Amino acid sequence: MGQLEIGILIKQIHDKMRAYGDAALKQRGLTFSQMRVIQFVSGQGDRTTQKEIEDYLGVSHPTVVGLVTRLKRNGFLYCYKDETNRRNKLVCNTRKACDMEREMFEEQQSAEEQLLRGLCEQERKELSRFLTVLNQNLDQWYG
Repeated sequence: MGQLEIGILIKQIHDKMRAYGDAALKQRGLTFSQMRVIQFVSGQGDRTTQKEIEDYLGVSHPTVVGLVTRLKRNGFLYCYKDETNRRNKLVCNTRKACDMEREMFEEQQSAEEQLLRGLCEQERKELSRFLTVLNQNLDQWYG
């Protein structure tokens, strides 16, 4: 099996996993980008600045404002001015966002289990190692 075939298989797997994730999020009224915001805020201790979200996502200020506004309107985030630096707008996850993140983590675990079904523990470890090497190779090549 040549490199092109492996690349195509990886792309097909990625596309199917992304479609599965998008469908699960859509049922919950979220987009992939919105979920990334919720996860990032969670990883920052459930509180961060809009600027940090911009930097993490690599998108413009207006894009983040739109994402945050929609998430706020739907009860996933709340915002307030940073008292120590009035230029910063702090963004915080609500309980609804925390619950959603936990739910989506469980969905992701289920999807990964489905993906790896039929592989023994040793094969799973080998696959993980192989994919790590491929990822590192790309980092070195494109890095």
